Amino acid sequence: MNRKQAVFGSAFFFCLILFISVTENSVFAQDQKKEAVTLSEQEKKEKALEHAKKGQQFLKQKYWKDATSEFEKAIELQPKSSVLHYLLGVSYLENSEASKGWVELRKAVLLDQNNKRAANDFMKIWNFFDSKGLLNVGTPEVEVLKLLGKPDRQRNQNGESLLIYGFMWIKFRNARLFALVDIRGLAKDLTRAISTMEFKLGPSWKEGYRMMNATNALTEFVTAEETVQNYQQLFSTQRLFKLGELISAEEMMNRMKSNVENTHQIEDWNVIRQGDNDILFEWRVAKNERAPAQYEITRLVRGKRDMHRLAYVTRKLPLSEKTRETWIQQLEAAKLVVAHQEKHKLTAAEKKDLAEQLRKKTREIIALQLEYIKKQDVEALKPYFTKRLRNRITAKMLEQAARQTESATPAELVHAVQVDEAENQIQARIMMKNGRTLTTLIPVNGKWEADTIWFK
Repeated sequence: MNRKQAVFGSAFFFCLILFISVTENSVFAQDQKKEAVTLSEQEKKEKALEHAKKGQQFLKQKYWKDATSEFEKAIELQPKSSVLHYLLGVSYLENSEASKGWVELRKAVLLDQNNKRAANDFMKIWNFFDSKGLLNVGTPEVEVLKLLGKPDRQRNQNGESLLIYGFMWIKFRNARLFALVDIRGLAKDLTRAISTMEFKLGPSWKEGYRMMNATNALTEFVTAEETVQNYQQLFSTQRLFKLGELISAEEMMNRMKSNVENTHQIEDWNVIRQGDNDILFEWRVAKNERAPAQYEITRLVRGKRDMHRLAYVTRKLPLSEKTRETWIQQLEAAKLVVAHQEKHKLTAAEKKDLAEQLRKKTREIIALQLEYIKKQDVEALKPYFTKRLRNRITAKMLEQAARQTESATPAELVHAVQVDEAENQIQARIMMKNGRTLTTLIPVNGKWEADTIWFK
């Protein structure tokens, strides 16, 4: 159930040889309208068609520069023709002008997403970049810009940015790639999950790839040293849009089996636990010319609207029984939960109670942290701080902190707590006796962590 990856080659461009001759009477004409078309507009269309025919002949003869010239002249007359931009892109690509060709293919699909030839060739280039790992989660935005060039459109808001290339959107958070979105046919209401699978992976796993299109939302995880293009182990979570309304989990499994049989030799297929709305099964396929042998444990859960899939895949064969049992248990432990639950706004009384609880608890924690600072215990301190701060805590920092906090007491450092809520986010400011803020606490996976290093 992995993404197919294609490598771009020049040979595919020859498939368009008869394209213009078949459609020459309709390519540039708009839908017939009752109102008359002015002579100057008609002349432009006729001249553009002449240049296009000449360009097509030059393409057949492999005179790429001459073809490019003719299509450029045609586009001057008909700048909003998706077909002309596509043919110009082909000419550039065949003439080894890849960057210009890439731009023209993007113009073609922006003008008409139903231009199948342009969309197919656009995706061949896109999949080439994808197959090289250039579109994985975490890729710096500057690297994407370097590789894909200036985007067709760009948006920036609240620390996030969006680069748009044709019908593909690339989302960034903190200047690193976060997700890919293919907007072709993607209904806006499907982008927001009704329910989601809640699961836990160990710290050795990282997000490798995140993609959404008209049919599903997929996230793939790999171990720290691997990528989704070259892995030995992979964990996937997938939301298949609207299938929960249409079929059972068992029917979905049978569809998957049929699809796998079309591309692989199935060596084993075994249902571990069966149900209409929740099914767990395992399967193994043999090596073929495109992929090594692999084994997968899959769980399908039918939601109110969507079908949810969790899967562990390994190419480390044979799989030990102990490892198999571990992953079965991990998949079984996952829960289908409501997504985007509305957060309850705290009342004034609730905020006061929470602030008092945090004041007492934080004093206890600060007392421990003061002991760790004296002992120069870097590792013991790290779990009390948010993930982004942990690597900043060093032995050298603690040497200086030990001198500065030698006479400090928890009561002085934690005098009061102020609880704030904004945009469904809650935080607690720890106030010192002198009125200054010591640090800010935020909730992370059920516990409070400091979002600033107070002893720095």
